Amino acid sequence: MISNSSTFCRTPLTLVPGSNCMSITRFRIRALRAVDEPHTCLVFIKKHREILKFYNLEMITSNTDDWSNNPNVYVLVAESMSTGEMIGGARIHIAKPEFPLPIEGAVSSVEPKIIDLIKQYSSCGGVGELCGLWNSLHHKKIGLSVRLCRAAIAIINQLKFTTLMAIVGRATLQGSHHVGFVENKMLGDKGTFPYPKKDMLAWALGVLNSKTLETARPSDKKIILELRKKNKQLRKEQVGRSALEIDYQLSIDTLGICSNENEIM
Repeated sequence: MISNSSTFCRTPLTLVPGSNCMSITRFRIRALRAVDEPHTCLVFIKKHREILKFYNLEMITSNTDDWSNNPNVYVLVAESMSTGEMIGGARIHIAKPEFPLPIEGAVSSVEPKIIDLIKQYSSCGGVGELCGLWNSLHHKKIGLSVRLCRAAIAIINQLKFTTLMAIVGRATLQGSHHVGFVENKMLGDKGTFPYPKKDMLAWALGVLNSKTLETARPSDKKIILELRKKNKQLRKEQVGRSALEIDYQLSIDTLGICSNENEIM
């Protein structure tokens, strides 16, 4: 559901030649439980597949639609404040015995240890996976992916698990490090795998303590903790010559989520 955006300019401002006026991009990042918004999930799936097709990566294991019926999947979507269009998204899957994480299907054939590792993390505070990250080709230069990652890490305290895993390619490795992901060198070849194609490398990563975030870059950690403390807020950020106004709506209905002994504050 898109809330009323009448307080925002309908047409993004553009840089006027010879002036110091910056373009302003306004969008919302919100969190939801997949089963609560079937239509939003359908839009997510359609747009994600369009991006995967563009890059010839349709074979990745997160390219499915069954997750929309999984009660343990939470979704982050970015939506334009001027048009309501979905311009990016990501998913968090929480590991349950009956719902394996996508990373298990991705690497278990070449690295069986992933199964036992997920079980270990599940018994030590819980584990989830960040996957299905994408952004519109028209919004590649505003740092949308890293903002979706920060938002995802910020809501982990609501979902009440400790370890967040992910598989990333070379293009997103550095940004993943900034928000706290580190290579899990117990898996594969020092954390790397041939995935999703034999001629491509991917890294198995983890934010191994989502409460303390000690592995995150200080500037990213500060933003994540601010979003965690106040999960509904309008932030003004800047990327190059573009000014961003982001309406973060990260409060989700946690009814029915089993708490762990070590809850994340």
